[in-house]
Amino acid sequence: MIYKIPTVLLLLLVINSQVLAKNNVITLKTAIQDNSITITPLLSFKSSNQIKEAIDNGTRVQIIAKAQLYEPHTWWFNSEIDNKKTYFEISYFTLSKLYVIKNKETDEQLGFINYEQLWEEFEKLIAFKFNKPQNKNTWARFRIVLDTGALPTVMQLPVLLNSDWDIDTPWFNQKIDIQ
Repeated sequence: MIYKIPTVLLLLLVINSQVLAKNNVITLKTAIQDNSITITPLLSFKSSNQIKEAIDNGTRVQIIAKAQLYEPHTWWFNSEIDNKKTYFEISYFTLSKLYVIKNKETDEQLGFINYEQLWEEFEKLIAFKFNKPQNKNTWARFRIVLDTGALPTVMQLPVLLNSDWDIDTPWFNQKIDIQ
């Protein structure tokens, strides 16, 4: 028996998969040293023309990178071991014609002449250092979200309702090999 999928349904599935694949985490790289573990993401990340226009016009855009270590449970909620957040600020300096991304905790920053290159190199500033967990069944979660609360007040509500400002990644989960 052959089933035919309606063209509209097939089109919706293709569009939905493209929307979900816009910004995502490809993998998490881990480095274990003595009593610590460092997690860095490998990203596929882009932003819309509306975000570029806002940054070009002087709006500082803030991004939050979140990482968690946890132990999964099939019968109950996951047990959180540790979680961390890092805030990044993206801005444009008109006189130097330079896009700058700054880690607000460490004050480390990178500057780029090209806006697209900024997003390609964004991941180089992201690294989370955790104490090495004792449990061998440890997983890591990671995601990036736009901090809409850091935008100017007049932009906050329109941004929430505009899909061009949706640059959030879904949670990416990966088992951590602790030896």
